[in-house]
Amino acid sequence: MFKKAKIDEKIKEKKIIKTYEKFLEEKRYTGKIIRKYERIKTLHHLKHKAEGGKTNIENGAVVNSLAHAYIHSLPREQEEFINNELREYKRQVDACKVVFVDNLEIPYTITAKEFVIDEKNKGEYNRAREKQELRKLSEEYIDR
Repeated sequence: MFKKAKIDEKIKEKKIIKTYEKFLEEKRYTGKIIRKYERIKTLHHLKHKAEGGKTNIENGAVVNSLAHAYIHSLPREQEEFINNELREYKRQVDACKVVFVDNLEIPYTITAKEFVIDEKNKGEYNRAREKQELRKLSEEYIDR
């Protein structure tokens, strides 16, 4: 989320906060270690637990472990700047959420079928054909 929100670019623009790259240089991490720890995701509390922040989706931001260590290495007011940017990014993402609706009026029902593959009934059920029919029906419905 740290990189998706482009927080490192916003920090460079401000020029008042130590950058993420500078943090990595100070820690003297190599590329191999950086790649390893960037794959490990952690939950960063946007409002600290000590201040009554809960561990839930609304109060959390998923960041890699290096970005999490970077955020907590900053003074409190600079950390709050990053938290506000993460909150803003979450608001934008939530505004673009896709909502799935069960009550669409498409004249097609998806049903689960039991199918046992053996030599006798091999080739009776064609999943690809079923998907193709569904795609055709949905395109016809959308074109109306």
